[in-house]
Amino acid sequence: MNNHLLIAVDAGKSSCKSVSKIQGKLERNQFRTKVQEVENLGIDIPPNNFKVEYQGKTYLVGEAVGEERIRYDISKKSIEHLICIYLSIANFVEITGQTNISLAVGTPLNIYKNKLLKEEYEQYIQGNGIISIKVNDKLIFFRINKVLCLPEGTGPIYTDIDKYRNSKTTIIDIGGLNVNYCVFNNLIPQFDQMIINNYGANILRSKISEKLSSEYGVYISDSDIDRIIKDGYLYINGQIQVKSKDLLLNIMKSHIEDIINYGKSRGLTLFNANGAVVFSGGGSILLKHIIKDLYPSAIMVDDAQFSNVLSFLTILEVKCEKA
Repeated sequence: MNNHLLIAVDAGKSSCKSVSKIQGKLERNQFRTKVQEVENLGIDIPPNNFKVEYQGKTYLVGEAVGEERIRYDISKKSIEHLICIYLSIANFVEITGQTNISLAVGTPLNIYKNKLLKEEYEQYIQGNGIISIKVNDKLIFFRINKVLCLPEGTGPIYTDIDKYRNSKTTIIDIGGLNVNYCVFNNLIPQFDQMIINNYGANILRSKISEKLSSEYGVYISDSDIDRIIKDGYLYINGQIQVKSKDLLLNIMKSHIEDIINYGKSRGLTLFNANGAVVFSGGGSILLKHIIKDLYPSAIMVDDAQFSNVLSFLTILEVKCEKA
């Protein structure tokens, strides 16, 4: 499939990550997964925001869209995620001029494990022929010839094969909404040990926002939370609220313990048996110092946000070479 452009997409609830190799060089793309249908859009489009026109409707995508537009349902069979996947493809098509696409896409574990649901999701993404989309008023065409649905929670398993080849590894992938748990024995995913819940980072942000708002009588938006977590304190009128430090730490520790206990309640042996426990996903970056304090043996992926999608591309390359 040398005439095909190979693209991998991880359309998370918080951000959409995509990768492709162009002339042997790995190219990356990332934007916020916030989508709003609009009419008569008159604003100038800021960098890394997009006006997307598809099937007679216009959408604004990116940071310019409010946080309240983030979808909180587990399913990704939605127009919002479809727009983000097509936008990711269009960005690479514009660079290369190649219009025949082989696509690997991250899939929620509940869909990946169900043959019928997975086939429906593949067909939903693939469409029925040539896909036409306008991005910032530029018309782009492409055809998706192959869709490969891969499990969210793959992490770095297939980008660092030698490291995980002869071992048991549990990936805990903390996304925006979901946490995916996947156990691999000698690189082989264990079907009965693929688990999903909704303890993702956006849920944690909401917990912190609600608690701080009630404790201090101020409105705190979800968009403020990352800065508060990074600072380690809440500031009000320029003054550090000293007690907010312990409050923040306790909420985050409790959230991580909930994630671990949920996995254990579903039969996973975490931190008390042979095998590595590896944390990936954007949420693991946010909680890195808490995870290491609570579980010193935990392995933190360096390229946590892109670890899934890089593994997807590796698998797609192997599949296409064999085709």
